[in-house]
Amino acid sequence: MTRNFDNFLLGLLWLLSIALATTFWMNIGYGFNILSSAHWAYLSELQASRTQIKFDFYVSLIAAITIGLVGLYIIMRPRIRRTVNPDTSVKTEPPIHTNVIPTNMPERETQKIPVTPDRPKILSQNRPMTPTGLTSTMRPPQQPLAPPTPRAVTPTPNITTPKTETKKPDPEIQNIFESGGYIIKPCQKIGKLVSPVIALGYDNTLWIATSGASVSDTQDAIQTLISLFDDTLGDSADDIIVHGCIVNTTEQSNNPDLISTFATLDEMKQFLSDKPNTKPDGFDNDLFDAISTYISTVTQYIGKE
Repeated sequence: MTRNFDNFLLGLLWLLSIALATTFWMNIGYGFNILSSAHWAYLSELQASRTQIKFDFYVSLIAAITIGLVGLYIIMRPRIRRTVNPDTSVKTEPPIHTNVIPTNMPERETQKIPVTPDRPKILSQNRPMTPTGLTSTMRPPQQPLAPPTPRAVTPTPNITTPKTETKKPDPEIQNIFESGGYIIKPCQKIGKLVSPVIALGYDNTLWIATSGASVSDTQDAIQTLISLFDDTLGDSADDIIVHGCIVNTTEQSNNPDLISTFATLDEMKQFLSDKPNTKPDGFDNDLFDAISTYISTVTQYIGKE
């Protein structure tokens, strides 16, 4: 009974692990949350409208289900216990020690024991001498061992590894976006931008804001996100628009249309005051939650590279 209960717990743990790994992979690879009913409804609509869906999307689902069932079978299958017959076990006999008598030993001297009436003749007349003298002459004298020389112990120096401080996003820039109603997504690094402020709007507009950065580095970060969106979302990536904001840029050049530069934080605040984060007409809350979860997964994934 206890073994069956243990197998049940192991199987439950295995299925939960497979479900968690599948959810993580589908979020990373396709932006699809298998625990969201809205995503399954959206998938059924795509299938009903005969929209082309990536083949490896179905392969990933089938592989996850197959791995889960195979692992569950391995855990739940009965195991046959094999017993060993004691009659067929190998019997080992204790080794027989034989005393080898050296042939190059010198001939022992004998002494004669006189036989007298008070000494009955129960012993041999030639009795070998005790081997004490022979042993003492054959064994080399033992030399006293010299005391061991103490080894000098050198103290190990304490090596302290310097702690690397993690740069935090600019709190003033983050406060400006939060005041405008935008949703902040944590991110450690995108390309050469360290700890930028990532803000998401209800119209699926994604802002990358930082200070003291160059236009080229910000443009590379935007291109990195767009490439990742195209690889994972396909045609749906066109629904997400990425913009950049730089306060006190380090270079003066012609800025692309997707990047805005400001000399001070007040200019940036005035710029965003005309673009508050408001919900558009026909706003789909479930779809936005799926996009928000997808953006969080992408920013955390890029920050670990």
